[in-house]
Amino acid sequence: MKKPNQTRNVGDAAPHPPRWATRLLTWWSDPNTREEVQGDLLELYAHWVKTTGKRRADWQYSLSALKLVRPLAKPNRSTEYANPFFLNPDMLRNYVKIAWRNFVLHKVFTAINVIGLAIGLATCLLIVLFVQHELSYDRYHTKADRIFRVAMDGQIGGKAINIVPIGVPAGPAIAHDYSGVEATTRLYSEGTFLVKHANEQFKEEHVIFPDSNFFEVFSIPLLKGQVKTVLTEPNTVVVTETIAHKYFGEQDPVGQTLTLGTRGLFRVTGVCQDVPLNTHFHYDIFASIRSVQLRDTWLSSGAYTYVVLRPGYSIDNLKANMPELINNYMGPEIQSLLGISLAEFHKKGDRFGFQFQPIRDIHLHSHRELEIEPNSDIKYVYIFSAIAVFILLIACINFMNLSTAGSAGRAKEVGIRKVLGSVRQQLIGQFLSESVLVTFIALLVALAIVAIALPSFNQLAGKQFSIRSLINGWMLPGTLLACLLIGLFAGSYPAFFLSAFKPISVLKGTVRAGFRTGWLRNTLVTTQFVVSICMIIGTLVVYEQLHFIQNKKVGFDKDQVLIIHDTYSLGSKADAFKTEIANLSAIRNVTLAGYLPAGASNQGTDGFQLKNGAGESVTYREQSYYIDENYLPTLGIDIAQGRNFSKAFSTDSAAVLINQAAARQFGWKTPLGKQLTTVGNGSLDSRRTYTVVGVINDFHFESMHQRIAPLVMFYKSDNYQMALRMQTTDIPGLLKTLEQKWKAQTDNPFTYSFLNERFNRVYQSEQRVGQLFSIFASLTVIISCLGLFGLAMFTTQQRTKEIGVRKVLGASVASVVALLSRDFLKLVLVAIVIASPLAWYAMNRWLQDFAYKIDIAWWVFALAGLLAVGIALVTVSFQSIKAALMNPVKSLRSE
Repeated sequence: MKKPNQTRNVGDAAPHPPRWATRLLTWWSDPNTREEVQGDLLELYAHWVKTTGKRRADWQYSLSALKLVRPLAKPNRSTEYANPFFLNPDMLRNYVKIAWRNFVLHKVFTAINVIGLAIGLATCLLIVLFVQHELSYDRYHTKADRIFRVAMDGQIGGKAINIVPIGVPAGPAIAHDYSGVEATTRLYSEGTFLVKHANEQFKEEHVIFPDSNFFEVFSIPLLKGQVKTVLTEPNTVVVTETIAHKYFGEQDPVGQTLTLGTRGLFRVTGVCQDVPLNTHFHYDIFASIRSVQLRDTWLSSGAYTYVVLRPGYSIDNLKANMPELINNYMGPEIQSLLGISLAEFHKKGDRFGFQFQPIRDIHLHSHRELEIEPNSDIKYVYIFSAIAVFILLIACINFMNLSTAGSAGRAKEVGIRKVLGSVRQQLIGQFLSESVLVTFIALLVALAIVAIALPSFNQLAGKQFSIRSLINGWMLPGTLLACLLIGLFAGSYPAFFLSAFKPISVLKGTVRAGFRTGWLRNTLVTTQFVVSICMIIGTLVVYEQLHFIQNKKVGFDKDQVLIIHDTYSLGSKADAFKTEIANLSAIRNVTLAGYLPAGASNQGTDGFQLKNGAGESVTYREQSYYIDENYLPTLGIDIAQGRNFSKAFSTDSAAVLINQAAARQFGWKTPLGKQLTTVGNGSLDSRRTYTVVGVINDFHFESMHQRIAPLVMFYKSDNYQMALRMQTTDIPGLLKTLEQKWKAQTDNPFTYSFLNERFNRVYQSEQRVGQLFSIFASLTVIISCLGLFGLAMFTTQQRTKEIGVRKVLGASVASVVALLSRDFLKLVLVAIVIASPLAWYAMNRWLQDFAYKIDIAWWVFALAGLLAVGIALVTVSFQSIKAALMNPVKSLRSE
């Protein structure tokens, strides 16, 4: 074989391999075989040059050099034999084989490890799906970064105006007056419709009247029809795939007709895909806005309006022009309605303005009046993200504790391996390989748990996830990378700690003393219980608040009240139907009600003017509802002063009832006989004066997130729905009778609900939070108990000899159990002290969203602490009693 220097002295024209590869091989190859390897490689290089050319020969030489270097570190030249690289494929196979044998040998221990980590991973995966979906709302629109929703903002009579729908003329005016606006589009809602086709008739709640450019602004693909023309003509409609199949089956819907309530026939001009779930509105039927007569006023709440900015145009530029827009268009209306100029209006402290909401922020950041749909809240994204991190962290801590406990028994194995020539790198590789292998086994179990839990989770969270959601986009690679990192992180402490043992110390047994000072493990277990106790306290507070809401006196009697929906479809027959129902023995009171304190209702606001103490005219904007004389007795609302409406008083058409909150806001100590004047409600004659004939007790007509607001009630029939107070236990029989009488009047479907159920659904979001909190708290406690179990196992293993000696000297089982449990209880008590203020702060922040809320009582923290102590005792006692009952002869012999 030629020496390297002989090969290099071939003539000057001889090609040379890449110098960097030669130097790399010289520096980092094994010194015992360097010359032979370099010589052989240079001979091969010469052959490659002749047969394949210099470029390919350089590439082959470089690749071969890289394969031959010793990676990561320059070897110690004094070492006689090179140590195999710890990530060598053969070594990896050996690691896996040893790990598997170790798992089989300790089946129970491995199962506990896998289950704890799998629960943590499964929980984390479910929460990641939820958070990812919440953050994805309205991001799929092509122009999402340039679409903004316009909302009304202002103040009248000291009360804030915070409404989503704005005046109908605003959108076209903004598009016309400002060149930076590419387009505006509006959505006009009229509520639910009874939709008919041939013999099919259904109640449709998701009907909207958009501008003709709706499908140009929002990226909802059309399957049939042209984007620019589908909604340009009156009485045309676009339906979703679901609606098309529902009414027309396999027929082509285009050209066919649907009857939309009293709006008449609409011709289907297009079919679009179903609106994605991650959108802040969900409509099924899009009818041309040119089919309705819109109120051409700026100060009324009319249509949901969106603007699309031109590329490069800042929303700040548009905001800066809003005072000019308000002055030009709203000023004249204020002058007409209130009789004062815009300047005088502002001088009183009142104002009108517009806010521009990025469409991608609506779902998580918008909580205004008259939202299209109830939105979520960014705080829940933060809460559940934190829960996911904490549960995963607890699972990793648990994994680390169990690995440390199990590895204590492998100290001698480490010592023997080192004596036989194993280096630290190989031992680290062995322990990390076992940790990563356990993690990926846990991932498989976690995926099975997710698949089983997904239907229940979807129902609880109101989502439509499938197992395919876990492989979409970055989810699969992200999950695999996370598992690899978790395995490396969870196995890092035992790997680096055990691999550092000196063989002589291990074999002499002196290393065990160091195991007892487990400050790190104690810290980790304390952290687990801090999180667990916080979750328990959070669950207790959520359920206490829900119990408070559901049992608080709300000012009306929500039990035994049946609601019949859509009585407006009866038309002129509504009064006759009401009279017929009222004659039933099972019915105590009946009212035709537009508004009810829970669920879907007709509701509105009116502007009022009245004189203050100085004789000045003051304007207020208050909620207003139309009721009949049976409304108050049907709902059990008490009158504080004055009287109810009555047919016996012909003047009651010009009378109003107000609640106590309105009397306080108006500054009236004796409200009866006081007068107020309406200003600009479309369904009432402008500037009509009304007299107060009664004051009702405050009742919660909105959720308890808001304080009871001022309310004005007019004596006017509203047949939107019908409320019946029942006095029977035979509810099924009554429902059957009502349905028969309904069908005798109309072919429309008979639908109903109960007021108490509707009231509870108002707090559905909070109920879901409570359920999720309880589930996550339970999982956190289970994982923490596994960690505590691991630490108890570890401690009893290390103190086996001590326990045996104590028993020989006369110690009782109870004293041994107390000895072993005392240290763990200290950790739990420390966790209680740390967790209590943290939980109080977090839950106090959550309660701030409620105008009516509980005070967090001391017993919540006491109960959470007792639960934590009890759970810890039960967990530790299993190992403690087992160790205490062990025969002392076996304990001493095992050492």
